Amino acid sequence: MQATIGALGTRSLARAPYVDFEDVDEFQALCSSTALRYARLIARVVDSHMQNRGVSKFVWSRTDEMLLGVSNFPELRQHGVAVLLRLTHKRGLGFVLSLNNTIVMAVTVACRTYCDVHRESMVRDLKNGRSESLSAHYVRDVKHYMVRALLLIVCNVHISDAHSPLNSLFRKCFATMHYPSHNLVFIPRHRVREYVLALACITHARLGCSATGAPLAGQRLHEDTLRLIVGFIEFH
Repeated sequence: MQATIGALGTRSLARAPYVDFEDVDEFQALCSSTALRYARLIARVVDSHMQNRGVSKFVWSRTDEMLLGVSNFPELRQHGVAVLLRLTHKRGLGFVLSLNNTIVMAVTVACRTYCDVHRESMVRDLKNGRSESLSAHYVRDVKHYMVRALLLIVCNVHISDAHSPLNSLFRKCFATMHYPSHNLVFIPRHRVREYVLALACITHARLGCSATGAPLAGQRLHEDTLRLIVGFIEFH
């Protein structure tokens, strides 16, 4: 499932927007809150489909489409974009449209896969007149699988996971600083210039001077030390 979602995302996403996140914590919090709101949207859409039983046995209702695994969920395409725009501070509409399209495809595949796996038991229960209990069972489980597919996209973000659909957004908005101990520190790109400027200011002749203007020993970084520090920051 994760490999399939990754393939969907990396091929179809538009260019990620530049977003001035405060830090990684804000980015992760937005991913979590966005996933929660989208999961609620999925639940509402599934409930509405399961309550639409139709009036004619000769026309498939939305409930029939859910039970047969052929639903397309146009409501997610219509309302999902508004949910996802909060993640990017309402920037990058093309990226958000592509991301929403990836999510809709993933949750649709999850719904249809669940139906295919349980098709025989569904038909058997329908023949035995247990359609009501089947519907309740289906609603609970299909929501679970659809939300799981959603979480693999929105909450599976890591700098080293090239298959994550949100990887491009993360890389666009965060630089990495590599410590000699192989630990990573993620720096919002809009702050990189501030950090480098602060380091550059250390080399200024006026910094670290006494009241008389005489430089204080040990108050300035040597050029090789400054190069070493800046070299650990990824600027790409």
